[in-house]
Amino acid sequence: MIVLLTVLAPMVLGGLGVPFVARASTPGSARWRAATTGIAMLASSLAAALLSPIDGPIAGFDTLAPAGLGYFALDGLSAPLYPFVAGLTVAIVLGTPSRFARPRGFAGLLATGTLYLGLLAARHPVLVAGFWVLTAVPTLLELRGREGGRIFAIHRTVSTVLVATGVIAVGVAPTSPLAASLLVLGVMVREGIFPFHGWVPRFFERASLGTALLFVQPQVGAYVLARFVIAQTGEPASLLLDVLGVVTLLYGAGLALGQRSSRRALGYLVVSQSAPVLIALADGGTLGATGALLVIVSVGLAQTGFGLALWATEARRGALRLDVESGGHSTTPALAGSTLVLGLASVGLPGTLSFVAEDLVFHATIEARPWVGLVMVIATALNGIGVMRVAFRLFGGKRRTTGEGDLTGRERTVLGLLGATLIVLGLLPQPLLAPAAAMVDAAQHPAPRETTPP
Repeated sequence: MIVLLTVLAPMVLGGLGVPFVARASTPGSARWRAATTGIAMLASSLAAALLSPIDGPIAGFDTLAPAGLGYFALDGLSAPLYPFVAGLTVAIVLGTPSRFARPRGFAGLLATGTLYLGLLAARHPVLVAGFWVLTAVPTLLELRGREGGRIFAIHRTVSTVLVATGVIAVGVAPTSPLAASLLVLGVMVREGIFPFHGWVPRFFERASLGTALLFVQPQVGAYVLARFVIAQTGEPASLLLDVLGVVTLLYGAGLALGQRSSRRALGYLVVSQSAPVLIALADGGTLGATGALLVIVSVGLAQTGFGLALWATEARRGALRLDVESGGHSTTPALAGSTLVLGLASVGLPGTLSFVAEDLVFHATIEARPWVGLVMVIATALNGIGVMRVAFRLFGGKRRTTGEGDLTGRERTVLGLLGATLIVLGLLPQPLLAPAAAMVDAAQHPAPRETTPP
């Protein structure tokens, strides 16, 4: 009962906090209300992750009957992601530039984070499908009436129908190829895998950057894929997913190099970096699936920091162009350094968690299909060049006196904590590796059910 209460606590806090934040009279008070609620959610989610059993699956999805430990619980696959989502929510709330701060925006971030927590903790197919549908609502409300909102709504609707139907179908028939196919197709649309990637760059252009980051970075589609079809991918399907993943990797990395807008460049980098998770899950094995979980966490933290640094620059300069060198490194060294380091951390900077994650995925793919591992190396190099291009175009070139200030204390704290977390987990990844590996191994090699003699 205590474990169940700790799992429910972050969702309850978030649900109560949303109207409290939305009714704030000023953006400043809304930010601190949202941050206080988010920090409480983070603390309670950490407690839930630490108290939850992580030595194997605690509830199956092979039936529509209630799970034995209740409708909500965590295990080795969801426990590491629980505080991760809460932490991302807090970071984006605190990292939102004052120029873009709005009470309704903070309330939307809090609502999205809360719904993601519900999706991670749900232990019933209908609940998972329900939370999957609801997670898009705050973003759809923000984009309502905006240019580009219709394209996002169409893609999200298609993904929602496919995934929700697939999840419920898996609950009825766990080994159904049709159910698995619906899930995979819906997740590909949600994660922006080629050829369903077109909505992502436009989404980053039109939406609030904080909303865009929180919507894409937890990669909940990959979590649903790992949860429901991790052991059901046959060889033909695995090869197809590898091919689509490789095309997405190279396509996103290549297009990011040619963008004139920093937001579109970030969008294509996000598209490219969503592919390693799909590739790792497609190739199967404990090594690949564990690496996929680490990629979700590492890329989520690093790209969120990179995006917040770009957003801080945008708040100071307006729309950011990449076809000219803007200068400013000498006047904003902390902002320039954060942009470069966090951007490189998202593509495997040694000493960070992303280096460990990509190493695991690389070794998993090399064992399954060596050519996929080779393409991953090439795409990673291209993404690194893309990040450096963004940083050097924004801060390189002749010195220009524009009067813009460097990072504020609040921004330094947020970006510094994100960077420190990546380094600490890169040096000590065991807290994420051990529970995930145990859970994935148990999911792929389930113990036979005991039967009682007649």
